[in-house]
Amino acid sequence: MEVVATISIVPTGAALGAEVRGVDLAQCLDDGTFRRIDAALSEHGMLFFRRQDITVGQQVAFARRFGDAAPNVNQQACLPGYPEVLVVSNVKENGRYIGVSDAGITWHTDQSAYPRPPRCSVLYAKEVPVSDDGTILGDTIFSSAAAAYEVLPADIKKRLEGKGASHSYMGRLLARKASVGLTREIPADHADRMPPVWHPVFRTHPVTGRKSIYVTEGECTAIEGIPEDEALALIAQLHQLAIEPRFHYRHRWQRGDVIMWDNCTCQHLAVRDYREDQRRLMYRVSVDGAVPF
Repeated sequence: MEVVATISIVPTGAALGAEVRGVDLAQCLDDGTFRRIDAALSEHGMLFFRRQDITVGQQVAFARRFGDAAPNVNQQACLPGYPEVLVVSNVKENGRYIGVSDAGITWHTDQSAYPRPPRCSVLYAKEVPVSDDGTILGDTIFSSAAAAYEVLPADIKKRLEGKGASHSYMGRLLARKASVGLTREIPADHADRMPPVWHPVFRTHPVTGRKSIYVTEGECTAIEGIPEDEALALIAQLHQLAIEPRFHYRHRWQRGDVIMWDNCTCQHLAVRDYREDQRRLMYRVSVDGAVPF
């Protein structure tokens, strides 16, 4: 049974993001409500829904309204029986993490080293870390790479327009390991399964036509036609612009939050300011996307 929602979309007032109110994601939404959410995602770059109480199946069903949900490459960290649901958690059972503990702790856009990066990701907070004084920890910061592109100097836009950058899955993991460490082993076959791919330095949104900076320092290792040292310096310059605080929205989680973000137009960072005994448990589903252009 489809449920007709009385929906409102409230922008955060930051460079990106909006809250969607009046929606119960445990229900099958009517087509009109879904179209409003779909359009809002393209317009605002990220959306959040408060006070949701959904099952894994309901989360997957909602994500699949936006496209196919493929199995995650980290199957050892996925929910048993749900190969498309990545467990993001610092919880341990029998001395081992039940999911990925270090996910997102450096700036990135999800799975950009895939030939077809995900259109969007849907993350559901089942447990959030809480400090000894009751403060909720573990914020996620989103930054608008589209807003950053719009202030990029014209000469840099002209020089890099139409050029591709190499995205390396292993480069991201090794950069994260060097920067903040990893809480997991890198499977030996990941390098063979995930060779570097080339994507545009400036990516075009398939719905809005808006351009975004689409490089990440550490993960991106080259730019077409530019010497290595110069390319790495340009990647660093572009990435630092894309994550400047003026383009941020900082989300303060509540248990039951569902957040979804557009991987074309924004980057994000999971703030790791909590202890191992301050439990964090989230489920993430990534929705397949198109080849970047």
